[in-house]
Amino acid sequence: MVILVLLSGGYGFWLQYPAAKVGKVCSGMLPVGEILDLSGKSRFSLFGSGFKSGGDSGEVTGPDDLEAHCRAGNADIHIETATGATTQYGIYTFQRKDDVLPVPLGAGWQGFTADSGASVLLNCSNWTARDGSGILAAVSVWDFDNTAGARLELARAVTKVAKNAAEKAGCKTKIGSESGLKSPAATAETKRADEASGTCQGLSSTAEVRETDASVAPVEECVLVGDLQLRAEYGPFSNRSTAVTHGKYGGHDTPAGVDDSTAWTAATCPGALGIGYYHASPIEGSDRSFTSDPLTKQESADLSHFAKQSAARHGCGAPATSPS
Repeated sequence: MVILVLLSGGYGFWLQYPAAKVGKVCSGMLPVGEILDLSGKSRFSLFGSGFKSGGDSGEVTGPDDLEAHCRAGNADIHIETATGATTQYGIYTFQRKDDVLPVPLGAGWQGFTADSGASVLLNCSNWTARDGSGILAAVSVWDFDNTAGARLELARAVTKVAKNAAEKAGCKTKIGSESGLKSPAATAETKRADEASGTCQGLSSTAEVRETDASVAPVEECVLVGDLQLRAEYGPFSNRSTAVTHGKYGGHDTPAGVDDSTAWTAATCPGALGIGYYHASPIEGSDRSFTSDPLTKQESADLSHFAKQSAARHGCGAPATSPS
């Protein structure tokens, strides 16, 4: 009897370990070591004081019961099907800061880091659109220490979450490499437009640009310094709706057009990528209106070129004719 009591007490104490807490939430889809690394805890930590966790813990057998939202330490995790995703804008806010760009993960992953959050989009070849097409995994961190090491830990965590979710839900997908993940700062380098080799390659309407590597990601950006911010958004990131707009082309009903603050074009893409939405907006602080100050021919050509390059990288069809 004494032994049973001791064993029971020991098991109850073990359940309070940070590692045990991480293993229980989000239906067992979290990579324990990587999530603990984000919180500065060892998987052998014996004390869970200050380490809080909670969230979904039901069994996952397929896309219908995949959706999960949990917290573990200082990490907030969302796992959803691609077509059913509703939380991507909590991970990547479309702020008008032209010096901070989403950085692609590389290593064969369709994902990116941005400030203190990261997202990965997986295509599930055995799922139809009704099943959800794919998986979106997103991790954001409170009190994030934005160093190269911390960014790499974040990239490792979100890719492992996506991989675990795919295995649990029976998603047949192409997984990227566990080595070769990138963790550069999100502050992009300003360079001459004719020296651009990434997302801004071949653009010429401004003298200077800011860009990231042209590696596939569900969100890509290029800044035409002093003028426009160009974005490419795929899958759940393109399926935006507001109180006013509900169209599938970034909230618009047509695949190309222009309004007061946005010029856009769109393409049809395979699997979980769904729609590729490519758009240009005035940079932060600008009072430019496209109604009174429309895109120049060069700017329109740059948006078209940006869209075509990104669509080709993602295996999409040709974007609709860009607005002029």
